[in-house]
Amino acid sequence: MDIREFDFTSDLEGVRTCLIELQDYECGLDSRMPAGVEVVDPLFAEMMARCAAFNGRILVAAAGPEIAGYVTVLTRVESEDVEDGGLAYGLVTDLMVRETFRNQGVGRRLLEAAEAYAAGCGVRWLRVEVLAQNHGARGLYSSFGFSEHIVSLEKKLSSTGNRSRVQAGGSGRNPV
Repeated sequence: MDIREFDFTSDLEGVRTCLIELQDYECGLDSRMPAGVEVVDPLFAEMMARCAAFNGRILVAAAGPEIAGYVTVLTRVESEDVEDGGLAYGLVTDLMVRETFRNQGVGRRLLEAAEAYAAGCGVRWLRVEVLAQNHGARGLYSSFGFSEHIVSLEKKLSSTGNRSRVQAGGSGRNPV
């Protein structure tokens, strides 16, 4: 298994296949998400644009001519939240290993390569986001020393007209 930088000419179709498989997997975790084939082209375009804007790289795991998986890492992300004071960090936006190559250490090798690239670019803090129900990915990230930073909670609201009372004058921020 060779871990290397993405080559547009030889790796495009393999990475597109991975994007479709990743989106379909996440759609299985959250049925509100669209199918991979519906969003693969805009997802790929967004991935390339983010790499250009934030000094990112796509690294692929190649098993001969076949792409077994990929990771996308951005190295110059700056928080847009005022309260963060311009905090700069690196971000792993995607890590995907095709089903036939899972449990062979491919994800671990891709994450190691992403960390090495980010460290080589001077990144001190590396973040990753993962769907809460993706226990396999969460386990991998935890084994690499990632810990929870911000936890986003979600609630489905009923459309039956039940409403909570909201008092005017609140700041919108929750200090608790």
